[in-house]
Amino acid sequence: MEQRHYARIAALLSPWLSPEEVAALPRRYECVGDIILLSLPPILHEHRDAVAKAYYDVLAPAAVMEKAPVQGEYRQPGHTLLCGSRTTTVHRENGVAYELDLSRLMFSAGNIAERIRMAHVPDRGLTLDMFAGIGYFSLPIAKHAHSRVIALEKNPVSFGYLCKNIARNRLEGRVTPLNIDCRNYVGPPARRIIMGYVHTTDEYLPAALSYADERCLLHFHQTVPHDTFFDALADQILPAANSAGVEAHVVGARVIKKYAPGVVHAVADVELTKHS
Repeated sequence: MEQRHYARIAALLSPWLSPEEVAALPRRYECVGDIILLSLPPILHEHRDAVAKAYYDVLAPAAVMEKAPVQGEYRQPGHTLLCGSRTTTVHRENGVAYELDLSRLMFSAGNIAERIRMAHVPDRGLTLDMFAGIGYFSLPIAKHAHSRVIALEKNPVSFGYLCKNIARNRLEGRVTPLNIDCRNYVGPPARRIIMGYVHTTDEYLPAALSYADERCLLHFHQTVPHDTFFDALADQILPAANSAGVEAHVVGARVIKKYAPGVVHAVADVELTKHS
């Protein structure tokens, strides 16, 4: 946030907040489309409506929401509308437009570099996106790499926005959405597979390995210890591949973002080979 904006917000709130509370005002926020997500410390909770109104007046977004952690299998957020009249927005990045409802669905600004990277991996043939969401990876891959993508999404709310976003970006001929559990996919083998999930991604590896073509590039996301992230990813991938009789080589790994103290969200790129 620009210092002048922070100074105006602090000036608006100073008559009502203690010096300690003013000092705790967030200097950063996440912007998804035209909506601001604020992470408020406990000291500000009883004043959160007044704080949100100050950010709303100074920064002029469509709405201000209090950011909350995502929860459950569907990775649903608990963001709360504090100021403004709507929670739906259209977020644009890298030439792709994503429509979503932030009271029901997540959008991680911290994953932008990975979404851009995925869009510039050369097309290898059919791509299978096992956790497509609203099209986080499917859309930029289809648009920029010109890949044919089968996008699997179990959550009916996410799936609805996935279909809207395919149409919004005019990608009906390249992205095929399926509202199914990714473990129930029946279709052609994939030359590229994206597993953009965390926490329990390893539980889906047997399914992913069964969907791979004779040669396949797998992108495996997981939350792992920062200090040993490469080995931690390999320790989940390689035994599963060995059990499935698939040759696997981790050709690269990178940290996407900090997830918790000592824990990061990381991704491994894995070359898979099936021998007949």
